[in-house]
Amino acid sequence: MAEQESMVPVAAIVCFLLGVTSLILLNRSKNRMWMDRLAGYMLGWCLVFFGLRYAAVSVRDTSWWQAADITSQFDIFQYLFFSFTIAAFAIVAIFPFIYPYPIFQKSSTIKLVAPVTFFLGLVIVISMMLTEYKYVGFWQILFTPSFIILIPIYFRFLSEEMLEGDDTARRMSLAAGIILIAFFGQQMTWWLAQLISINDEFVARFAIEAGVGSHSYVPNWIGYTVTNSLGTIAILSLAAGETWRANKKGINGFTIVIFLILGVGLISGIADFAVLDIVDSCMYTVCESFPESYNIWYKFTTEALLLLFTPLMVMYILLHFDVIDSEAEQNQWMTRIIVILMLLIVSSTMIELLQSFLPVSSMISSAILAMVVAIFIGWEERIMNALIGEGESISKKLSSLNELHEPDISESEIQLFSKSMGVLTAIIFILCFLYSSIVS
Repeated sequence: MAEQESMVPVAAIVCFLLGVTSLILLNRSKNRMWMDRLAGYMLGWCLVFFGLRYAAVSVRDTSWWQAADITSQFDIFQYLFFSFTIAAFAIVAIFPFIYPYPIFQKSSTIKLVAPVTFFLGLVIVISMMLTEYKYVGFWQILFTPSFIILIPIYFRFLSEEMLEGDDTARRMSLAAGIILIAFFGQQMTWWLAQLISINDEFVARFAIEAGVGSHSYVPNWIGYTVTNSLGTIAILSLAAGETWRANKKGINGFTIVIFLILGVGLISGIADFAVLDIVDSCMYTVCESFPESYNIWYKFTTEALLLLFTPLMVMYILLHFDVIDSEAEQNQWMTRIIVILMLLIVSSTMIELLQSFLPVSSMISSAILAMVVAIFIGWEERIMNALIGEGESISKKLSSLNELHEPDISESEIQLFSKSMGVLTAIIFILCFLYSSIVS
């Protein structure tokens, strides 16, 4: 039986490779509008940061590092994990002001996106490092702007589609909905637990397991509660909107995804309620372990959504909404690599799920994986044509509405974001290495 943790190194490889590939393709997509390119750079660097985050976890969980004699509370890989998580959160906080409906459209404001993201990430990284990550959960409130901006965008353009018959408005509501899932997907699977107010008990258990003496409970509780509440409202809002649309337009792929997440949240909430005695055991005696079936369920619902579904959503946005110039001859082969990687994510997850439930030998699982890969490669061209052929830039839709300005932004000013994130990455590595060496 395969170890369930093997999804983390897979996610590290996928996120990092997809992020780097996206950045390369964006550098070749000079003909895209400023909002498409800037949003693409932000999403690409988010993938890179998440890839480095998961890589730090994967290396730390290896046997050779476990055998190392580490006496300090934190090691370099824990510093890297938290730091790259915060760096990604800083991008997420600014992203909804740029895409899919840019709030920032003045050239002077757009030029501040790169330095603000850089300094926001750097300041929080340093402050959390100096406070030993006692308040790291609090910074999940950086997701709040995404909710405040994206929910109104979703319902505005959904209403235009339903009430005014503007079918092109679906692209805007679809983009807003997909981004909400990418940012709040994990919290969306806890919607029932949040509604019946049992998530707080899980937060309390995690605080005790982390050590109450070195874990500031209240600020982290605020961060978790705000994010879980926003995720709950988001999935229920999307479910209401897609139900309205399905009654008139019929069911489509996005509608199915929404109701799948809704169903997962329902089952997860019931499962969470069933293990409350185990959760509360930390308060009275010792922390009891969760049942194996409970762990397996969460590994392949909530964690799979976070580790594998999120990069899929990001790459779907980049390809389907024409952020990347995939039609250019020099980009076609790399774009096909992205599609193949997306398909391999799905296949590897299915194999992992099979091995976790059934005592399948590695030879059988390898054979199944080979068959799945062969099938997906055979369908690759068809999927590629459907994915890109239906794509249309969000910026074109906004331009047709006269709601998108074309500020005086040079190519170097747009690329400044990517360069600043590269500098931030180098600083994080240096800080984590030096600080872990000093405190160890």
